[in-house]
Amino acid sequence: MLIAESNIQKAIIDYLQYQANIGKLWFVRVGSGKIKTEAGKWFTSGKPGCPDIIVCIKGRFIGLEVKTDKGMQSKAQKTAQRQIEACGGGYHVVRSIDDVIAILEGYYER
Repeated sequence: MLIAESNIQKAIIDYLQYQANIGKLWFVRVGSGKIKTEAGKWFTSGKPGCPDIIVCIKGRFIGLEVKTDKGMQSKAQKTAQRQIEACGGGYHVVRSIDDVIAILEGYYER
């Protein structure tokens, strides 16, 4: 059974919120795309390819791109990954809360 990306993301955000509440990290869910305003005009938010979640832990920038088991990165997401990593940040494609826990443990240990 394939779990919806939105459900994976909710579980991850709940976990990150707990970690933030105890002072271990800071995070934000980043939305990007186009939204139609009440006036009928389109508003573009975010930056193409931006990771779904940005985390700051021990002074490190980490982008988390949430995907299902079969989900693939877009071209813009791959470009963002290269740019983030070139600047010294971390970028991870995550498919479960277990992926996030394992990744963050590595950053806690640094």
